[in-house]
Amino acid sequence: MQQNKKGSILLYVLLLSSFLILFFVSFQGELEKMLEWADASEQNIRDISSIQDTLALLKGAPSATKPVDSNDALSLVSVNQSGTVFTGSLGGSGSQEYWITSTGWATSIVLDIALWGPVSYHLAAFNSGSEAITSILISSGVIGTNSVINLSPSLDTHILVIDPLGTYVQYALDTKTTTTIPSSSSYRLERDTNGYTEEGWVYDIVNFKQRSRTGFDYGKMGMYLKE
Repeated sequence: MQQNKKGSILLYVLLLSSFLILFFVSFQGELEKMLEWADASEQNIRDISSIQDTLALLKGAPSATKPVDSNDALSLVSVNQSGTVFTGSLGGSGSQEYWITSTGWATSIVLDIALWGPVSYHLAAFNSGSEAITSILISSGVIGTNSVINLSPSLDTHILVIDPLGTYVQYALDTKTTTTIPSSSSYRLERDTNGYTEEGWVYDIVNFKQRSRTGFDYGKMGMYLKE
């Protein structure tokens, strides 16, 4: 009887020990999962904050690509800029405005109609800070294929407005060495994982509101007259 009792106690102890071991192993696994989730959540918060900071840096200073500081695998890649070339599409009534704040020794830019068209354009120039006094219309015209547009050799800032004359148009603007800012930009978040690129959310940025240049008379330059 005593032996049976000892055997039962031993069996109980073994079962209890097995249960405790399984419990702690399971608990440790769950704890590790919780810690991994917490680390991932913390990294996500850092990434979101850094993405917003990067977008703030890109506002008014467009770039073809911009790494996200908090994560080497993340980048914001422009949807409408590749190197010095800006691409765009316009409907029957929309216009696009570009500010050229520095020529970088370029004497011209190139506007190429990629699909449909034609478009009309107006290019004005002035010295920044004295727009009302120095603004002049450099050139304007209708483009059906492509055209070289000359820049002012003496004035430091240009405004280019492109208007569609048909129902739809796609175009490419080669800005060469100039510093050019479109009224809006779009950036796609991309993640590089072992050489594989995963595309994510697209962010839109308003660099400036169209027709908002202080002291500049858009109507006098023939811009936005049909809107």
